[in-house]
Amino acid sequence: MNVALNRKRSRLALDSDDELQQRRDPSPALSTLSDTLKRSRTQCELDELDIIRPEDSWSIDVDALLASPTFSKPPESRLAEHNNWERYTKGESLIVLCVQGNVQTHYELLCSALPELYLLAPSLQAFVLCHDPSTHVLSPAAPFSLPIIQATVPPNNHFVRLGLLHPLGGGKFPLDALVVLDKKGRRRLVLPFGWGAGKHAGTPAGRSIDNRLMGLLRKCVETLEAEQ
Repeated sequence: MNVALNRKRSRLALDSDDELQQRRDPSPALSTLSDTLKRSRTQCELDELDIIRPEDSWSIDVDALLASPTFSKPPESRLAEHNNWERYTKGESLIVLCVQGNVQTHYELLCSALPELYLLAPSLQAFVLCHDPSTHVLSPAAPFSLPIIQATVPPNNHFVRLGLLHPLGGGKFPLDALVVLDKKGRRRLVLPFGWGAGKHAGTPAGRSIDNRLMGLLRKCVETLEAEQ
C-alpha cells in the first residue's frame, strides 16, 4: 500500500515538474512571433516618418533659440570646435538641431553626415540643444564639437517648443532627436533616437535603422534647400 502510494506521489511530482518546466520555457514559436511583431511595429513607425508639410509644421522662434547661452564646446572637452556660422543668413539657412539628453548615436551620425549636408545646403547650421552646456558630455568618438545651446533658459524652454520635453525628465531633459528647421523656422522633420522608430538606433541590430533615418535627413535637407 505504501509502495503504491509512493509511486502515485512520484508520478504526480513528475507531472507537476513537467508542467512547471513547460510554463518556464517559452515556446520558440511564440518568441519568433513576438520578434516579428516588434519588427513590424518598428517598420510601421519608420514608414510614418516623413518631411512635415509647411501647413502642418510648428513655427519655432529662431531668434530666441540663437540668443540662448551657447558654448563652442563643453568646458572639459578636448574635441576641436566646429561651426558654419560665417555662412549663416537669417531667413535663408536651414538649421539642424541635435536635441540631446543621454543618447550619443545621433550626434555621431550628424557629425559624419555634415560634409554631405553642406554640399546640399552650404549655409546649413548644426547645433546641439541640451539642458546645460556647462555639464554636457559629448561622445569622445565624435570628430569635433558643434556649438551647444542651452535649452532651458526662463522664460524659454526650447524642448517644450519643439515638442520634445521628456515626460519623465523633470521638466529639464528631452527626448533625443534630430530636428530640421526650414528657412522660415518651421519644424519640418523630427527623427527620434532611443525612442519611437529610433528605439533600436545605434545598436548592432539597428544599423539599417540608422541608415534609414540618415537617408531621410539627407532627403529633407535637399528638399528644403530647394524650397523658395
